[in-house]
Amino acid sequence: MVSEKSRETDDHAMVESREIGNLQATRDAADGPNVAVSIITVTFNSSSDLRRSYAKFEHGDIEWIVVDNDSADDSVDVAQRLGARVVTLPTNVGFAKANNIGASVANGNVLLFANPDVTPEAVGVRSLADAARREGGIHAPQLLNDDQSLQENGRGTPFPHRKVLHYVRRNTRQHDPYLLFAAEGETVDCVWATGAALAIKTTEFAEIGGWDERFFMYYEDSDICLRARYRGWPVRVHGDVRWHHGWRRAIRRGWNLWAWRQELRSAAIFYWTHKYCILPVGRRSKELRRLEQNRGLV
Repeated sequence: MVSEKSRETDDHAMVESREIGNLQATRDAADGPNVAVSIITVTFNSSSDLRRSYAKFEHGDIEWIVVDNDSADDSVDVAQRLGARVVTLPTNVGFAKANNIGASVANGNVLLFANPDVTPEAVGVRSLADAARREGGIHAPQLLNDDQSLQENGRGTPFPHRKVLHYVRRNTRQHDPYLLFAAEGETVDCVWATGAALAIKTTEFAEIGGWDERFFMYYEDSDICLRARYRGWPVRVHGDVRWHHGWRRAIRRGWNLWAWRQELRSAAIFYWTHKYCILPVGRRSKELRRLEQNRGLV
């Protein structure tokens, strides 16, 4: 685990979100249904993803909250028909802030942030929630591609050279020490996991300040996982929980100037905040590399 020996980088955890500031230390006295897990899904023109990924999801006693970022399609109607509790926003506030808004109205003692193109199953949801309660920290399923191959949602330290090589050398995971996968029956520690599906206790989510709203999109998942690790909490991918993820990242679909601007803007914020991730030097960088070596990543 990464030890908390100084408070030098904790300032950025004080996210500006007033919603997260209102999260209670316990949900025992919260208004609303008594639920153990709340799934929070952020949508933006995501109706087709919702139909494909959530049409067969039997959430039962699992609370499902959809926060819609001012979609122009019928995402809100689809989510409501599928049984979600929908929060509509008058404008697109970005992934991080929308997730924080969803968390502020959730009743579960565990929050599971799941993208609209992820196909969750109730058994897996409860398994991740149990792990979050038992072990603390952040817990993710092993995600699958369309062809059922393992998706690289577990990651090592996000040094810039690794991210560039990952983008250039797609689908060459056997040569990429940055990527991490969990086999069936295995739970794997990683430095961070992609934000497509992440579970965390509500109290711990509030303690680290929620998602950092400086990130409109991209890098917010690396950031929140590293902040969890600063507190000595694990970040784990569970090989027995396997969900399909469509993964239609905008910058992977060809040249999209707006998406690339968001990528570069978020990268600047991230590396300014986590300077030890620029080069593999310094105490915290060495601690993360030691974690990787224990998992055989480097």
